[in-house]
Amino acid sequence: MDLLTRPTLSTASSSRERALTHKDAGTIKMRRMAEHAINIDAPNYKGIAKGFVAVVLFSLTVPMTKIALTGFSPEAIAAVRVLLAGVFSLFLIGKLSSRLPTLRETGGLLVAGLGICIGFPYGISVALQQTSAVEMGVALSALPLLTAILAVFVAKERHNVGFWISAFAGFALLSHYFTNGLSVDLPASLLLTLASASFGYAIGGHVAKTLGGWQTICWMMILYLPVSGLIFGYYAMDGFSWNLEAGLALIYLALISQWLGFHFWYDGMAQAGIGRISQLQLLQPFLTLIFAALLLGEALELSQLTYVLLIAAAVFGALKFR
Repeated sequence: MDLLTRPTLSTASSSRERALTHKDAGTIKMRRMAEHAINIDAPNYKGIAKGFVAVVLFSLTVPMTKIALTGFSPEAIAAVRVLLAGVFSLFLIGKLSSRLPTLRETGGLLVAGLGICIGFPYGISVALQQTSAVEMGVALSALPLLTAILAVFVAKERHNVGFWISAFAGFALLSHYFTNGLSVDLPASLLLTLASASFGYAIGGHVAKTLGGWQTICWMMILYLPVSGLIFGYYAMDGFSWNLEAGLALIYLALISQWLGFHFWYDGMAQAGIGRISQLQLLQPFLTLIFAALLLGEALELSQLTYVLLIAAAVFGALKFR
């Protein structure tokens, strides 16, 4: 009997050991999956740092555009921004031997470029002919919210009910500001500016996840280089009234706002996510208000700062509930 039962007992023991081994392996696998999920959801501080640098560079766009308008037309500003950025992009792409974008990436670049290369540079220049730099700074505080909403459709990012409550609260505050806080009517060009920037940010950030941050803005500028060249040639005769301050401001807009800033911006979005990085632009209105006061001598009003703080609180709430 002992000889007969030993194999049976050994077989049962082996079965239990195998069951425990499979269970342990499953536990380890689930634990690794959980750790991987946590790592994905954790903040990418390198990407956040790049996004913050971009916001600092972008915050000078409004006052620099205001200065550039003293010597150039809105059409000329939009054309020169993309033209100079496109020339530098050609040099950088050739120097670093970047791969060509795929057909899908090229489609995204063309769509995003409608906002980044045409809609935003032109829209903000026209809007600043009718509004002050301080008022524009407050209006641009809507960009993080719009970009995060578009990221839901473009990059399939998901948000819960708390996010949407905060999002609509931000929109309500912004609408109230434009209805009661401004001394001028809301120009249509300002709506074009906000829509163009948010589409360009969301779609460009999505392309950057596969193409890379600096490659995304460089190829975008290159694709729109012929368009900017034609517009530049058309307005070259009557769109310029040169002065040194306007010229320096335009160079900043072309090489920093239109080009270098987006290297950091799209890199940050590719590394840390579109929605997360877009929230860093909550800091931009504050910085823009400060730079407008320093460079243009525009007065800061308590009501403007109050609205910016309330809108920022609403979008920070959206980030918290994300």
